[in-house]
Amino acid sequence: MKTMTSPPEVRTRAAETTGAERRRTAPPTGTVRRPAPRATTPRTTAPQLPFALLVVGLLGGALVGLLLLNTALAQQAFTRSELQRENQRLDERRQALREDVAREDGPRALHAKARRLGMRDATRP
Repeated sequence: MKTMTSPPEVRTRAAETTGAERRRTAPPTGTVRRPAPRATTPRTTAPQLPFALLVVGLLGGALVGLLLLNTALAQQAFTRSELQRENQRLDERRQALREDVAREDGPRALHAKARRLGMRDATRP
């Protein structure tokens, strides 16, 4: 690690003056007083493995969640299409039954049914 040293003129003046004199006198103009380098303690870094595992776990959980959501949506879409087809079949069946009822309620069909039952045409209205 590179330490910073003060210029020689500041260092010599600081060596000549005592602590009390240093506090009273201002540094000469044009020179910059730099603080003395402190004894640095080695920085301790947090372990990176737990953080990496947390990030990977969160991404994996999000991926699994999206997969489950996509599967559920696909299942619902399949069920919806099946129900729509069933609804269309039922509509067609209802329409066919209505046509059958309309055909059976017509005058010719009623006349034929009456003849089969033994009824006769009225001679006098």
